[in-house]
Amino acid sequence: MNWRESAFLLAHDAMGSGLRGCYREFLAAERWPVERFETLRRERLSALLQHAVTAVPYYRERVSRAELASFPVLKKEDLHAHFAQFMEPSLHAEFYAEKKPRGYSWVEVTSGGTTGKPTTVIHDRDFRDWGRASRLYSQYLCGFPPGVRHWKLWGSMRDINSARDSFPRRAMNWLLGVAPLNAFLMDEARMRRYAAELFGREIRHLMAYVDAAYELARFVEGKGIAVRPLESIMACAGAVTDDYRATLTRVFGGRVHNKYGSRECSDMACECAHGGFHIFGTGVHLEVVDDAGQPAPAGVTGRILVTLLHNRRFPIIRYEIGDLGALSDGRCACGSPFPRLERVEGRISERLTTADGAYLSPTYIRHLVGVVHGPGTVDRFQFVQHAARRYSLALQVAEPVDDAAFSALCGKLERDLRAVLGAEAELAIRRVERIAESASGKFRYIVREDF
Repeated sequence: MNWRESAFLLAHDAMGSGLRGCYREFLAAERWPVERFETLRRERLSALLQHAVTAVPYYRERVSRAELASFPVLKKEDLHAHFAQFMEPSLHAEFYAEKKPRGYSWVEVTSGGTTGKPTTVIHDRDFRDWGRASRLYSQYLCGFPPGVRHWKLWGSMRDINSARDSFPRRAMNWLLGVAPLNAFLMDEARMRRYAAELFGREIRHLMAYVDAAYELARFVEGKGIAVRPLESIMACAGAVTDDYRATLTRVFGGRVHNKYGSRECSDMACECAHGGFHIFGTGVHLEVVDDAGQPAPAGVTGRILVTLLHNRRFPIIRYEIGDLGALSDGRCACGSPFPRLERVEGRISERLTTADGAYLSPTYIRHLVGVVHGPGTVDRFQFVQHAARRYSLALQVAEPVDDAAFSALCGKLERDLRAVLGAEAELAIRRVERIAESASGKFRYIVREDF
């Protein structure tokens, strides 16, 4: 354990977090016999299901037996419509009395809104610890455990709206070894600077939005910029296609590690150095089912359902997260007892460009509307690039939102959108009654028209 990692864990000890114990369990569990691992997983799942049917209104009204197959598939719409019913009584009292316990406790979390409308859940303190530990373990699997210096090509509103992260957040990132690069600002000048920094300093690991890393790799290769190989790349927040993987490996060198996670469920799986796509089964149970809701055989693509084993105060059971994937059978060559995914196909976002032709990550749009400005106001949105410099944003807003409030929302969105789209961009933001699904029945929050 390096000194940064030790200090990071000590800081969490001081705030009352159980992160240290959760992270130690991850490291220990990868060496357990399969029988011990499976026994723990079954016990945690059984205890969660029994708790849900006896203490949580949503499940108590709908489920008669504490068996996983008896639980309905949980849709995002169910969480939107019955949010309060997913809370156990003590959490419900704290949440609606607006008397959150002092100190380290539960937190409200809003997803990125991949389907157009963000999903809000509650993470209790146990899941917060497990979620943080899962992220640390992902880094460990990718070759840069906590404290090892690494580039983080990630979305940041700080450089766009001139805000600053809090001192505790900046201190924690420094202890983790984060060297930030902003994936939300990627014009040619910045990508040249990123390339110079990436290959001019003795930092050999990269954590990145996979689409942003791919665009940077294409830029570096296209401009013939000399590179010094990285050791590893953690590819996040999108489907890692064969083209993405091949391009990142060819340009940056090192192993590409596919990491699977979400804001509402934290990290759920990550590839190890042997290529095994390990599911973090001490805290999450993943199913893959067909269109009829029946288990899909190993290797067969189906819908991914997520059950969080630690979030007992707001249980999330058989949650259809919106991704497609396939399970793998057998054990990884690394010897870990963790079950494996064969692949996650996910959704591949449409490619956007700014008015001057620079790449723009769809994650920026989703984050800006769904997380920064839209929660509690925007039910659905759709961002369309109609031409090289022409864009529109349709907003389906909650009722009641009066004209003044909507105008204020539009002003904030336009300010932050123009900061990345550029001064030459033509942008129209409008309020609509309803944003419909596509002909295939799927909702598209980002659309790029042919031009």
